[in-house]
Amino acid sequence: MGEAKRRSSNDKFFGKIPKSIEMRGIVVSPPLEIDGTRLFARMSNLHPQELRFSLLFWDKLVWPSSRSIHFASGPDEIFLESAGILTRPDYTFDGDGATGIALGQIQAFIDFNEKNPGAWSLSQGEDSLLIKNGFSQISAGTSLELHRAIPIPKYDVPLAEILEFKHRRRDELLYFRHHLESLIPSLSNANRREDIDTAIQKIDAACADLVKVGREYQFPMYLSNLKANLSISPSKLVPSSLAGFAVGNSFGLTAASAAAGLAAIGSMIEIKADINFRSAKKEVSPFKYVYRIHNEL
Repeated sequence: MGEAKRRSSNDKFFGKIPKSIEMRGIVVSPPLEIDGTRLFARMSNLHPQELRFSLLFWDKLVWPSSRSIHFASGPDEIFLESAGILTRPDYTFDGDGATGIALGQIQAFIDFNEKNPGAWSLSQGEDSLLIKNGFSQISAGTSLELHRAIPIPKYDVPLAEILEFKHRRRDELLYFRHHLESLIPSLSNANRREDIDTAIQKIDAACADLVKVGREYQFPMYLSNLKANLSISPSKLVPSSLAGFAVGNSFGLTAASAAAGLAAIGSMIEIKADINFRSAKKEVSPFKYVYRIHNEL
């Protein structure tokens, strides 16, 4: 039996994940709310839950530092810095501290994404960065939200165990990431409703695989939502020739629901118009991620 045939019969991911998978990185922040020139900091370190979410799905983390308002690394951050996973480049801007922190986050995303187009994203949400105004355009982008379909390690899981999980379950993680990122090009190139259904089925299978391995592993995980924002206008998402599809639709994820033990279709994906950062380029890869926890698996 040839090597390719042997692998295809023993590895369910063989041929389904591109041979060349690029690094993916995310710009992270402590729980900060920025409203104009006002800054409210709930913590001075990265939130433990945010850090574990970011570590599970991304290869590199960047936490911009600033000489005007400095947040020192804690034990978790120092551990990841020593492992070469987290870096803290300086992004100091003149003017008020709140605007400087916001500019630092966005400029770090722009700089790193220019070096590796489509490979970097921003983390936002209650446990990360919330920018109230001044940097976004309403209804200029599109969001994909996976409801009750993603396992996330609990806030107190040791970081070393998450790294071990990533090593052992690399294929499932890459398979999920590949199909999440491929969903928008699949929709944009769809000619039939069956093409959309096929793309949804693939992300459904990827979510189900993640939920299954999350249930099997030793440390506790939450069942969560994952929202990915893209800079593509919803009007350009699906060809106008494709009748019967409209942004705002929800699609049931039956395999993910079954894996999570949810009644009926408890997991779903929602596609809708959303914000876009003014400085974001028109990339098909998500530029911003937000998660929301539901319950423990």
